[in-house]
Amino acid sequence: MIIKVEQTKSNLKNKFDIKVNNELKYLAGTPWMNIDVPLNVDNIRKCIITKTDESICCVSSYNIMENISNAAIPMKWVFTGEQKSLIFNIFDAQNNICGKFYKLTNGFLDTKYVIEYGNYTLKSYDISVGKTRNISIYKDDLQIAEILKPLSVSDNLDYYYLFLLDEYSDLEIILSFFTVFFDYQNYSNNGEVVSNKKEVSISYTYDKNNKFYDKNWIENNFNKKEVNLIYNQILEDRKNITNSIKKQAKFIVLFVTLIWLLLFIVLGICTIIDKFPIS
Repeated sequence: MIIKVEQTKSNLKNKFDIKVNNELKYLAGTPWMNIDVPLNVDNIRKCIITKTDESICCVSSYNIMENISNAAIPMKWVFTGEQKSLIFNIFDAQNNICGKFYKLTNGFLDTKYVIEYGNYTLKSYDISVGKTRNISIYKDDLQIAEILKPLSVSDNLDYYYLFLLDEYSDLEIILSFFTVFFDYQNYSNNGEVVSNKKEVSISYTYDKNNKFYDKNWIENNFNKKEVNLIYNQILEDRKNITNSIKKQAKFIVLFVTLIWLLLFIVLGICTIIDKFPIS
């Protein structure tokens, strides 16, 4: 299955539509206000995913004490072989803990996200490959999903494609929620109010996660025609945003040139008046 997680609002609130095989199935929201407090306590604010009727599916909860205890010894992984951070419990509609998201560091340049859900423990490896950021998700040694994030965005409205093997459809909700959580941790742009903001970037990662990236995994496991349409749309979006940035740059250059020209004219008139005063 192919799931699209698309941000629909970024000013004053962060809202997302989540479509499963092109059908709107879930809604999600993350905190927007920028709050700067010690010990990352601002993370106590909750992320939420609901059905389209706004009935709750999952809610995140920042585990303050567990996070403080894990952060008490800097670079703890040097001595113990691992260190957890950004630990969030996940609660279901009945307010029972059903899972957990956290970062796990096992060594230098060796950090991944871990998703615990029911009997599943999934590891996700974050790799940037130029124009996209990809998160390969593994169950043991088997890749079961991949999140694709285009590195071009308009007005902070990010979007993601989640490719999930059909035999793991029971992970549909939790991985959709993890995608929203990933956006909150990396692209929330908290407190920003923007209009006509455009961003295009290129990024590559060079660490131990790279060996978990299979550039052909999506094409080998999903309908090639549908995959090509998605890739072409990503490239088209990037091209349109790039062209918009170029137009904005040309306008700025023209505007600055006109301002300087106006200043020269005014200064020239003032100089003439000083030399030839009106009697």
